[in-house]
Amino acid sequence: MSQKIAILGLGQMGGTAARMLAAQGHKLSAVDRPSAQWLRDIGGKLVTDAKTLCANADIVILLLAREEDVEAAVFGPGGLAEGGRDGLIVADMGTFGVALKERIRDALAPSGTIMLDTPISGTPEAIEAGRAVIMLSGDETACEDVRPVLEVLAPKCPYVGPFGHGMKLKFVLNAMVTNHVLVTAEALNMGIASGLDPEQIIEAVSSSVATSTQFELRAPVMAARQWQPAPAPARLVEKDTRYIVEHAEALGVAAPVARLTRDYYAKVAEMGLLEAELSIIYEALESDNEPKN
Repeated sequence: MSQKIAILGLGQMGGTAARMLAAQGHKLSAVDRPSAQWLRDIGGKLVTDAKTLCANADIVILLLAREEDVEAAVFGPGGLAEGGRDGLIVADMGTFGVALKERIRDALAPSGTIMLDTPISGTPEAIEAGRAVIMLSGDETACEDVRPVLEVLAPKCPYVGPFGHGMKLKFVLNAMVTNHVLVTAEALNMGIASGLDPEQIIEAVSSSVATSTQFELRAPVMAARQWQPAPAPARLVEKDTRYIVEHAEALGVAAPVARLTRDYYAKVAEMGLLEAELSIIYEALESDNEPKN
């Protein structure tokens, strides 16, 4: 059934979501920005602000990339918090700390708006290929209501529990992904420094019990130093690694590998390489090699 869906955040992820939802006949709207004019070409509607978005939407999907964007779009003048109404469902698919998501939920609750925590795990490329996963958490009835829409973007949309559990589970997944990327860079860096041919390393590891999905995806990129094009730029995971460590620290749990991964992506940022493919962590690691005697 066609629904009226508002998307707040038409970046790489939001743009991909909009195109896929439009292809299924859903009526889309977004905030009018110079970079959003293409939405009209696929039948979408542009409105003045986030408050206005709420008026004619059944579901609002949040796909904002930065905390400052959330603050402005939700809590600023003409923001989402001013447009909440009874019966509206807001599905937050972004990656942020649980405390920020709870602030949005609490700001919307008095209006009768139901806020869900529904983070997506996967790049735009993974969404298009049907490999993404969306973790539904919050009001279970509302989660079932939005499931048909979100399944357009991800074939797997498990309900994982109370509000915030989606984000907590995504921290687990993203810790595994980013830590595996760092381990891939470390192993490849050591092998190449040993005088081994990169292709030999990749072939040997890929056919062994030592392999991982991230090794098979990222080792060839690292070996070729092919940092562009970057469907999964480092900036997407750099902030995730910070949130993961913050979450671990708040829990008082040990996260030594996650801290190291965070530090190397921080180095990627210092090197000005956040727009490169996230495998660029290899160069940050390699830069710490000690000169041979």
